[in-house]
Amino acid sequence: MNSLKLVFVAGLALASSLAARAEISAQASLETYYVNPQPAELPRIIRGLGQQGYFEKPGNTAIAIGFLSTLFAQNPERVDAWLLEFNGLPLAQHRLIASALWQAGNPLGADMLRHLSRYTTPVNYAIARLADTPSLDVASTPVLSPSSMNLQWGAFLATGDERYIINILEAIGTNRPGLDSAARYALAQDAAAHPRVFEICQAQLAKQSNEAQAVLRAALNDAAAHAGRPTI
Repeated sequence: MNSLKLVFVAGLALASSLAARAEISAQASLETYYVNPQPAELPRIIRGLGQQGYFEKPGNTAIAIGFLSTLFAQNPERVDAWLLEFNGLPLAQHRLIASALWQAGNPLGADMLRHLSRYTTPVNYAIARLADTPSLDVASTPVLSPSSMNLQWGAFLATGDERYIINILEAIGTNRPGLDSAARYALAQDAAAHPRVFEICQAQLAKQSNEAQAVLRAALNDAAAHAGRPTI
């Protein structure tokens, strides 16, 4: 009996460990995707993030839309196959995918949004209105809030392209409520975790206004201290 209990407990521990590793792997795959892009892995990443509850955390919906819409725009020939693999996902994740398709300018996005808005609710009304609104690609979307900043960050994770970080930098010092503090905190975290972001920010420092430089320098010094690097 004791042996059976030990086997049972060991089995639970192993299952828990594997689940934890799968969750870490999904988020790590998202956050390092630009380092080694593998489009075939996208369905696995999205399913893993959904199982982890990633999309329910504040700010992550916008990151996911920025990430997905950029990959949809880069890989139009893969979209149909990806959508087949996304079958069975929860309704909220289908809304997210449809929004990302719309953001990418793919006609399927508007069609999916209209299909998802068949029932009259405040959420569905907003979805229907979105379907009838012309979309902008992420790079052309102005950074007006923490949410639109997260949209740019998601697109960066998909590509590693500096223009998405530059879009965030250009929004610093605009005196929009909550944006400077949000931008500084986000940049400090991201620059500490991503040497690529730190390099882009350092290269852009001298090109910013005096006000933006002060915020950016503080963010970079926070990141350097966190990562054990010299401050600038």
